[in-house]
Amino acid sequence: MRRLLIAMCAVVVGWVAVGQPTGNDLAQWALAHWEAVGSGEVEAAVAGFAADGGATFLGTGWDGFYYGSDVRAAWAQFFAAFPVQGHALRGVVRAVAEASLVYGTVEFAVSEGTVVVDSFLRFSPDGQIRAADYVVAWSGTPVPVTDGAIGDGEYRQSAEDPRSGATLFWRNGLVVLFAALRSPGTGWVSAGFDPVNRMQGANYIIAAVTPAGIAIEDHFGTGTTSHRRDARDDVLRAAGTVSGGQTVVEFVIPLDSDDPEDKSLVPGKAYTVLLAYHRSSTSFTAIHTARGSIQMELED
Repeated sequence: MRRLLIAMCAVVVGWVAVGQPTGNDLAQWALAHWEAVGSGEVEAAVAGFAADGGATFLGTGWDGFYYGSDVRAAWAQFFAAFPVQGHALRGVVRAVAEASLVYGTVEFAVSEGTVVVDSFLRFSPDGQIRAADYVVAWSGTPVPVTDGAIGDGEYRQSAEDPRSGATLFWRNGLVVLFAALRSPGTGWVSAGFDPVNRMQGANYIIAAVTPAGIAIEDHFGTGTTSHRRDARDDVLRAAGTVSGGQTVVEFVIPLDSDDPEDKSLVPGKAYTVLLAYHRSSTSFTAIHTARGSIQMELED
């Protein structure tokens, strides 16, 4: 059942600074970690973690955050629930070298079939796992899935802006933020995370659903009423739909992309998020129809 696809399965994104792990390094480390999990042994699964590393398990009976020695206890529960007997990759492994982040989907063989795990791993320069998010799809338990539809229980938290009628849904791990935007229009919709002064300093995600599919960009608030596209796009996944006069966009972004034009989001802290949308235009240069803000508190 086990298959290691190393050189052929890695997609490397961006440039690499001197002394920073390359995309190939990250992919190799991730593949080694998934192979260790595929052995079904607790000690093998935790061997790659830094002593103070953390992990988040979503969609399991032990759903939550684990740090340090508790990571071992979480993996013990995983193997008790899923007696793993091997693994196989589903799709490609994607690495973001600047953020020391790599992610992919793995099928783990168990006695009665497979369990699918979406993994987001952040490594230290020496190849140890600093933080990991595992989204486990099993038994119909709701977990974040980037498919353009907001399912019941998919996100633990949400907030509607009363001024614009736009809503942000979210759930976070230690590595990434899973988010969805719903607007009362068919045009673009946006979220600006952690502004400093009105729009200035915010990390903007702006998206629209077009006949050609999802269009999504990563922007930075350059002034109190202005923003521009980042030099680097840090959206990991995105999907969207338009139905009944409403737009839904789902996306995944790193909590800490190590991009100077992004904002670092820390689990356990609260942030202002600016929401805006256009009733019908999918052009990102069209002025918003309505805007407002909400408060987003991250889990820890």
